[in-house]
Amino acid sequence: MTTTGSRPVPALPAACRDWCRAQPPALLVADEWVEIDLDLWSSRLATQGVDLLLVAAGPDGGVVDSGTGYLRRSDLWAAGRRARGSIEEAVVALYMCAAWLSSHPLRSGVVRGCPDFRVHQPTGAGGFGLSELGFPLVLHHVVDWLEAPAEAMNLLKYGVPSGTSGHGVPDLGYPLASLYLSSVGMAWSQQDHVPVDPAGIASLVHAGWTEIDSLSRMTPRRYEAYLEVVVRWADEAGVDPLIVEMWLVQDWHDRRSGIAPTGSSAQSPPWTR
Repeated sequence: MTTTGSRPVPALPAACRDWCRAQPPALLVADEWVEIDLDLWSSRLATQGVDLLLVAAGPDGGVVDSGTGYLRRSDLWAAGRRARGSIEEAVVALYMCAAWLSSHPLRSGVVRGCPDFRVHQPTGAGGFGLSELGFPLVLHHVVDWLEAPAEAMNLLKYGVPSGTSGHGVPDLGYPLASLYLSSVGMAWSQQDHVPVDPAGIASLVHAGWTEIDSLSRMTPRRYEAYLEVVVRWADEAGVDPLIVEMWLVQDWHDRRSGIAPTGSSAQSPPWTR
């Protein structure tokens, strides 16, 4: 057990080191894909009155906005890059993250149905800290806080970094908020922002992490402590932090099912087979 500042860091498990080093880093994270029902998402968004159309790759690799689509993590990174341009693009990026996370077979953390990221006020949209459609402007401004993970998370969740005031984003749990921060961060090559998932936290606790005992105890400061552990393990293993995070999630599911993972877990998108 080592420490990061005053925080204890459990030793890097040999299984994590070996698994991470066996992965093809250029493909593993970028090509982590999910299948989504675009018609279902269009229906849910229309019911909520959100004027947004999600697109994804079709079975042949072309762009589709209906039927079955496939989203890769690299698609989220591209959306994160566009999110710096406008609040509208930031909203699209967040809904893409929500669609990816809700459809992932090993991940969780999105509200049932379709999340509504608008702030509804009696006076209507356009209030302090809101776009004309009611989306918190922090979605757009958080890119300026990426070097301070706890403050960035505070901004998204509560709208109050460093004592400022504003609106946090509704329906935004830590898994989705961290995936969004990771996507925006990767757009600017900041790979030390990684998602946090209940399964991943359970794996860290299993390895000896004592900061929290479950995702329900997560706070922005503890999120930063979580990132410090993942980055420390990644440095020791000589891999990207995003790969370590994938191992944390995979490890929990493997231990739950009694499977011993070996070799690479990379899977090609359907249209490349």
